[in-house]
Amino acid sequence: MDSRIVIVDPFEDEDLLELAELSGLPYTRVRAWPFGTEPADRFLSTVPVPRGAGRTVLGVVPPVAVTPTLGEAWPDRVVTLERGREDILAFLSGADAPGGRRIGVIGLAGGIGATTFAAALARTIATHPLAVALMDTDPVPGLASRLGLDGVDGARWADLAAESGPLLPQRLQLPTWHRVRVATSDARGAAGAPLAAAAEALSRTCDVLVVDLPRTALAEEPVTRFDDLVVLFAGTEAELPAWHAMQGVAPALHPVVRTGGPLSPAEVARRLGQAVIALGLERAGTGRGVQPGDRRRGAVMTAARILADRLVR
Repeated sequence: MDSRIVIVDPFEDEDLLELAELSGLPYTRVRAWPFGTEPADRFLSTVPVPRGAGRTVLGVVPPVAVTPTLGEAWPDRVVTLERGREDILAFLSGADAPGGRRIGVIGLAGGIGATTFAAALARTIATHPLAVALMDTDPVPGLASRLGLDGVDGARWADLAAESGPLLPQRLQLPTWHRVRVATSDARGAAGAPLAAAAEALSRTCDVLVVDLPRTALAEEPVTRFDDLVVLFAGTEAELPAWHAMQGVAPALHPVVRTGGPLSPAEVARRLGQAVIALGLERAGTGRGVQPGDRRRGAVMTAARILADRLVR
C-alpha cells in the first residue's frame, strides 16, 4: 500500500498546509488522535502522540504550549514551524527517507566510453527491475542527443539552475529513457546546475542512481558520496597512481578495463590486486537512432550486464 501523509493539527495552521500543498503529495488532515490508520501512514503532528505509536512521526511544536497527557509523548523527532520548514518539507515529500544506491562512473582517460558505459549500466540495472536514474555531470551537452532525448519533454539542467535549497523529488520532472530517468543538459548548457541537490533528490526516489562523472571529479567530487565507484581504464601505466590514490578513500571500487591498450586486462588486474571486467572494443554506432545498449550482445552491454549482476544481486 502506498504511503499516506496524515497531518494531525487541531490548530489548522495555514503555513503548515501551505507546505503540505507544496510537497505535491496527497495528505489527510485530522484534528486529533486516535483515528483509522494504515501501517504505511506517516504522521506530522502538532500535538503529542500516543506512546508506542510505532510509526514514522515528525512533531511540529506549535506556538501555543501543549503538554502531553497520560499515555502521550512528543515523538523523537521534533521541529518548530519557524525554524524547521525545510525539515517539514523534506518529511512531507519523502526526501528524509533512506536513499537508494549511488554508483559513480568515471574514466581515467578521455575517449574510452565512460558516458556510454554509464548509460548502458543504468539501462541494464533498470531491467531487474529497479527504479533507476542517470545523472550526467558533464558541462558539455551531448548525452541527450545520444539517448534520443532531443525534443522530449522534461527538465534539463538549465531549467533547474534557478533552484536553491533542497529539491523536491516529486517536482523533479525529467525525461525517461528505457525506464531510466535522465538528468542532463541541452544546448543551453549546465551552468548553475544544482548537481548535489538533484543527486540527493533522485537517490531518495530511486533504487539506484548512476552518475556519469568527469575526470576532474577525482579532485573535485568527494568519492565517498558514492556506494560504488566504477573506474574505466584505457590500460596504461599512467592510470595506476589514480587508482591507488582512491583505495582506502573511495567506497567499493569496480575496475573495468578496455582491451587493446598497452596493458592487458589480466596485467591491470595483477597490478591492481583484484579482478577486473574486460571491456572489449566495439564499433561505434553510426546508424540513425543507435543508442547505448542497443547491441544486446555487444561488448559494452556484455560488460554492463556482468557489473550490474554484481551490484544488484
